[in-house]
Order: sequence, then C-alpha cells, then structure tokens
Amino acid sequence: MTKLKPKKTLKLAEQLHEQLLDWIISGTLKEGDKVPSENELCKSFSVSRPIVREALRKLQLEELVETKKGIGTYVLHSPLANLKQFASANDIAAILQSHEVRLALETETSALAAIRRTPAQLKFIQECFKNMQNDFNESNLSVPSDFEFHIGIARATNNEIFVKLLENINFGLRKTMDIAQSLSWENVKNQTQPDRIQQVLEEHQNILNAIEVQDQEAARIAMRYHIAKIKQRLINMQSQKIAENDGLEFEQKKL
Repeated sequence: MTKLKPKKTLKLAEQLHEQLLDWIISGTLKEGDKVPSENELCKSFSVSRPIVREALRKLQLEELVETKKGIGTYVLHSPLANLKQFASANDIAAILQSHEVRLALETETSALAAIRRTPAQLKFIQECFKNMQNDFNESNLSVPSDFEFHIGIARATNNEIFVKLLENINFGLRKTMDIAQSLSWENVKNQTQPDRIQQVLEEHQNILNAIEVQDQEAARIAMRYHIAKIKQRLINMQSQKIAENDGLEFEQKKL
C-alpha cells in the first residue's frame, strides 16, 4: 500500500493531488496513460472515494487529465515534465494554483488601474518596465522588476486588497516568473525561438500602453493575453522538447 506523506497544512485530497501531479511530472504517468481507477487509488492510498474524486477534479481543472465516462481518466499531456530541473512537484502545484488566481485577479486589476492610476503610479510602472528592458538587454533574468511591475499595477487600483491578494501568492508568482524567464532565455540561446524575450517585453508593453492611455478594456485584454501566454509557454515546452529530440534522432539516422 502506498502511503501519502502527512502534511498538516494540506487536506488528504490535496496530498493525493500532489502525488498524482508528481507522477505526471516525473513521467510515471505519460500522455495517453490511464490513471489508476478510483477503486485502485482508494485502496492504494487508504482514502475515500470523495477524496479521490476531489483530487482528480483538481487535475481536470488544471487541464492535465480527462475523464471519459464509463472508461476512465487519462493524462491529456505531461506539459510540465521538463520543469523538474527548475521546480519540485510542490512548487509546480503552487504555480498552477497561483496561475488560476492571477488570471482572475490581474485582468481586473489592470482594467481598474487603467482608469484609476495616478501620474506617480504610472511612472512607477513605467520605471519597472524600463528596468525589465535593461535586465534583458544585459541577458539577465528580471524577476524583481517583473514582480514589481505587476504589484505596481495592483497598487494603481488604489484598492489595497488587490495588493494584498497578489502578495499572498508571492511564491507562486515569483517562481512562475523565474521559470518562464529561464525557459525564454533557453529558447533564445538555442535559437529555438530567438525572439522569445522580445515577445515577453511586447506583452508587458501592451499592458503598459493601455494603462497609459487609460483604455480599460484594452488593459484587461492585454493582461489576460499575457497570463494565458505564460501557461501556454510552459505547456508547449514538452512538445517542443519532443520535437527537438525527434529532429536529433532523424539527423543521427541520416548520418
């Protein structure tokens, strides 16, 4: 019988979710693989069926598995497998959770910031963006400036609750930025996507432009697009790695 590692701060369903997530990350469960049945998971981890269903439902919401009625649950893709070099399963769980919050929270903070920001608040956001540009021009990561850019937008709503909510997901937010920027630089260096950093800057520039001209809907759309692209970049990394390996194997066969 497999035992879940007890964590006082996590419910059993959350612990099971992390275990299943770890299987997906590590490649124990690959794309197209069938997840053990509810009965098997109940017996293996000595948990009830509602706990198993809650854990599976969380993976479904994260778009990592799909349940086919009467057939079973299957892994849709294993998009995060290569992230093990950057983060643990626990960290990745926090990243996925924070991404959901960011999508709901930051689209509205941007819209409110566009119509409420003061000249001083706008200047701060502009300075953060310039710092990001400078860091990237020097081929460095720019996590502190990126973080301050987003916090600056939250402050520009003039509603301190938005700032506190964003600060509450500080770990997931910074970790996501660190991983996303590291992957972007990797793509630039290996020439897979040489313009990746420029794309990231353009996404931030579009958000800033909308806030500058106080276009509420444009700010909302620009932020939603940026956050959606972050997740897409993480997901695409796995298929990109597979394509690279296939290409390498093809070249080796030619030789």
